[in-house]
Amino acid sequence: GDLVLQQARARGNDAVDVAIVGAGVSGVAAAIEARKRGLSFLVLESSKPFSTIIDFPARKPIYTYPAEMDPSGGLKVTADVKEKLVEELEEQARRHDIRTTPGRCERIRRQGELLELVLAKGEPIRARRVVVAIGRSGEYRRLGVPGEDLPKVYHRLHDPRDYAGKRV
Repeated sequence: GDLVLQQARARGNDAVDVAIVGAGVSGVAAAIEARKRGLSFLVLESSKPFSTIIDFPARKPIYTYPAEMDPSGGLKVTADVKEKLVEELEEQARRHDIRTTPGRCERIRRQGELLELVLAKGEPIRARRVVVAIGRSGEYRRLGVPGEDLPKVYHRLHDPRDYAGKRV
């Protein structure tokens, strides 16, 4: 991320061709396509790459797409369980040299011909185009009831075996 911005500044501007918000499957796939096309890009991630999948329950079966289907993008998966899928995705990100920049984008605003990503912390990021690939999870909906923020209350299931035979 910082290296990409340093290279952009060395070319006489401080904008990348594409800023990608989110380092999940869609964000990494967009980064792979940007690399294939020779575009400068930056992948911004507020937590960790593939966090949505990493946070799935342990050993969760995965259905990605029909086995006879061959998607046209550069990101390919064959795994049928969460842990193997994460391994495949992380390996492909490494192979394509997709690195992420930590940061949380709070808003995007137009600055003349460019777009500017305003971050919670740090300097804004300027880009010619922005891909928003934030997925659907992260901030879980709450019920608004007393006790839902107690330490014993969880808003996701990590491993069902943790609760086997227990009163919950």
